[in-house]
Formats: sequence, C-alpha cells, structure tokens
Amino acid sequence: MNLIPMPQALQKRDGCLAWEGKVAPQGAFEQTQAYVRSVSAQTSDTGNAVAIRFEQDSSVAAQGYRLEVGADGARICASDEAGAFYAYMTLQQLRDGKDCVPYVTVSDAPKYAYRGFMLDCARHFWTIDKIKQILDVMAALKMNEFHWHLSEDQGWRAEIKKYPLLTEKGSIRNGTQVSPRDSAPDSARVKDAEYGRGLYYTQEQMREIVAYAAQRHIEVIPEIDMPGHMVAAIACYPELSCRGEATEVSPKWGVLDNICCCGKEDVYRFAKDVIDELVEIFPGRFFHIGGDEVPKKRWKECPACQKKIRELGLKDENALQGYFNNQIAEYLRSKGKRMIAWNEALDARENLSRDVVAQWWVHHSAADRAELGWMKDGGNCILSYVSNVYMDHSYAIRPLKKTYCFSHKTMRIRDDRNVIGMEIPMWTEYVRDEEKLDMLLYARLIAFAEACWTPIERRDYKQFETRLEAMRPYFARMRAAVCPQPLYRGKSLPWYTTSPGRWMSWKQNTSAEVDYMHALQAQDAERK
Repeated sequence: MNLIPMPQALQKRDGCLAWEGKVAPQGAFEQTQAYVRSVSAQTSDTGNAVAIRFEQDSSVAAQGYRLEVGADGARICASDEAGAFYAYMTLQQLRDGKDCVPYVTVSDAPKYAYRGFMLDCARHFWTIDKIKQILDVMAALKMNEFHWHLSEDQGWRAEIKKYPLLTEKGSIRNGTQVSPRDSAPDSARVKDAEYGRGLYYTQEQMREIVAYAAQRHIEVIPEIDMPGHMVAAIACYPELSCRGEATEVSPKWGVLDNICCCGKEDVYRFAKDVIDELVEIFPGRFFHIGGDEVPKKRWKECPACQKKIRELGLKDENALQGYFNNQIAEYLRSKGKRMIAWNEALDARENLSRDVVAQWWVHHSAADRAELGWMKDGGNCILSYVSNVYMDHSYAIRPLKKTYCFSHKTMRIRDDRNVIGMEIPMWTEYVRDEEKLDMLLYARLIAFAEACWTPIERRDYKQFETRLEAMRPYFARMRAAVCPQPLYRGKSLPWYTTSPGRWMSWKQNTSAEVDYMHALQAQDAERK
C-alpha cells in the first residue's frame, strides 16, 4: 500500500470505508481531535461524517499507534497525543484524496524518537509561509524536530530586543558568493548586490512558527552558532571578537578566522542574553549552539584567551572551547534546556557535560574515537552524516538511494542505543530560490522520513521508489514539488561529466540541474 514511511505491520482486508466529507472524532486525545476538526472544517459537507474513535492504551509504544479501519469507521489506539496524530496522518495517506479508505489494520511505532530536518535561513531567508508549508509535509511524514538555523557569518535572522543591531545591521550583507571556485576572480565569485535588509524573523513570527509546529507535534529547535560563524554579530558588536576591529557581514561562505573571544566575559554575557530572549519563545527541550568549524588561530594570538587558559588551568585552545560549551550547557540546563552541538564539540569531551547531545555530521576525529567513545560512555548523538544526507548536494553527486539507505551502520556504529535520532540538513549557500530549494528538498525529505521511522529490515529502496511515484499527487496537494525520478536517481548530465570543476558542482547554484528538471517535466506532460 502507498504509505510513507512504511509502517511496522500492515494487514489489508476486503472492503472499503466510504469517506465523502467531514469526520466525527470522539474519545481521547483532545489535541489531536481539535486538529482533525480543523482540517475537516475545510472540506465539503457531502455524505455522512466518518466516525474516528480515539482510545488511550498505555501498552502502545511512545509515538506509536494501532489503526483499524472497518465498516463502523476508524479506531485509533495510542499511548500519547503524538501517536494518535501519526495514526491520523496514516489515515490521510490511505485516503489520498479518494472517497473511500480500504479496510486495514496497522500497528506502528518509530525507529527513532528524534526525526529531524534543519533549514538554513541565515545564508538565504525563507518566508514564514514557506516554512509552514514544509512543516505540513514534515507532519505528514511523521517528522517531529525542526532545527531552525538562525545565525551565520553571512546574516543574523532572529530578533533580539536587547541587541537591536543584530537585525538592523547584522541581517544585511553587501554581496553574495555565487561560485565556489577559489580560482575564479572575486568579480566572478561574488555578486555585488545588497542582500538581507529586513529579512529576519520578529519574535512574534518565531512564536507563530512554534505554535504552528506544535499543532503538528513538531518541536522547533533554534540554533545560534557560537563561538564560530559569528561574523554577522561581530560586525554589529566588534568587542565580541579578539581584536575588536570593525568588520562587515561576510559576503563569502566558508570557515572564517574572526570568531568570538572566549577570553572575554562580555562574550558569555552576550550568549546568555540571547538565550534569555529565545528560551521565552522556544519552549522545546533542546537549544542548538552550533560549535562547529571554530578555527583557533586568533585565540592562540589573543592575550585575553591565553590569560583565560592559564587562569583555568586548561590544556589548550580546544579546552577553552570546551569550557565555553560547558558554561553555555550549564546555563541552558538552568533554563530547562538540553544543549545540542555539532560533533566538533567533542574535541574536549573529557570535561564536556554528559547531557550535551553531539550532532555527528563529519568524520572529525581519528577513527571516530571521540564520537564512538562519547556514545560508549553514555553520551547521545544525532546522526547527520554529510556524505549521505546533506540536501544541498546535487543528485548527480548524492542520488536519493544513498540518502534512503543511511543508517547508524553507515557510521560504523554497532550499538545505536545512544543514538537518539537522525536529522537531514538543508544548507542554503547556493540555494537562492524556492524552485531549487524544492527540487533538492522534497524527494530527500520523504526518503529520509522513512529512514528515521522504519526499521532497517523493513526498508526496500526499489519498493520505496514505487510508493513515492504513486504518491506524487498526494504530495502535490501539499505543494511539495518532488523532482522527477530520473533526476533524483542521479542520472549523469553532460554538464557534470565535462566540467573541469564537476566535483565542486554539489555546491554551485548552476541552472543545469533545474533546466534538466524542466525538460523531464515537459516530456512527462507531453506523454500524459
């Protein structure tokens, strides 16, 4: 049957439940019932209302459900609101716009409790309406964590009232890098045009997204990257840096040396002030501090950093970042939050607070000893390995099958008990418009949702493709433009095979793949 993600157990029986109009939810789980009524209110009044009976059953696994569809309607059993909601999402996929639902029995629960998607809104800004549309698709796929990347060297996107310059000045850059090739002259690499004025999220808009996501059982996790990737903030408040020099929001991507000075108490105060405002907006369990790609060159030269290292008796600059991480983790803990950081934070893991979650995106330590050792000692990880799940890469480099087949085994993890889940990131350095965003995003989001939810032994890529193609109309009704099948299979294009820089194509905002997508769509329309 055409369901994504594939449930653990499904039995189809003869018969079909007529479903021509509204629904009549009853029983337990008032929050899910309210959502069902709100969706049903948008449909016509034709036909009899379909009875949906919700029942609470503590024997059902967390976020899991049992769904039975028969002549009397639908019966949903779950132990929590999330499970009840996911059962209704399955019911909607079974209906798929038709006027009947087949008689079935479904028993289901997720492989991982954490099933995430990250959107970079710092490099390029995405509207509230676009984010809501993505959240709708996430909900349909039973994804439950939206990681919102809100700050970067190239732009600050979250309103912080105590520091108004962050959005008045830090949201604006005077150019945008459009080519990844270092050999190209600056005139060819950077588009000389202002970007970002007024492109940030007010606190009310952030609350709006949090509320919208919560109705769909999605937690919103803000990320403020620190102490690296902070040039946009330093451009507003130069005293946050080691040198205190005036600088501008960066028009170029990459890893920059100008980072926050962890020898200055002002930096800790700034971080805590930002956290103070954001924790009032984001009520979820987690707060992400980035912590990746922190070059220590300036710390080695900085009197304040070196003094702090001596005063604290720290081993080196990595240990100074570990001290910073622990200070922020402790402050977040006092606010009822658990800190997430990219896996470079494990450089100082010996003294790192055990409740920190490491998001593993790159093979950073020799033989992955830091990451594997962290989990062996009881630390938690989220898996987001760059070579399998990064969405901004071309399908010619990263075909859909590679994303679908990702698992803890890809990372050579034998025991995944301390893996709390997986997350797929969409970085947007070279993704400037919704057309390219949609092309790279939706097929992978759909595939990854199944990788997070469905046990490895029940996954079958060939069968998944069949279901994905059959469900195109379902996703189209949510305005999720899934790219054509030959494209997501990674079909080679002349552009990729002849260009001297083809291995850089995964980052370049070339029109080749988009043009190819249009050609495939035109061929498909002609056949139809």
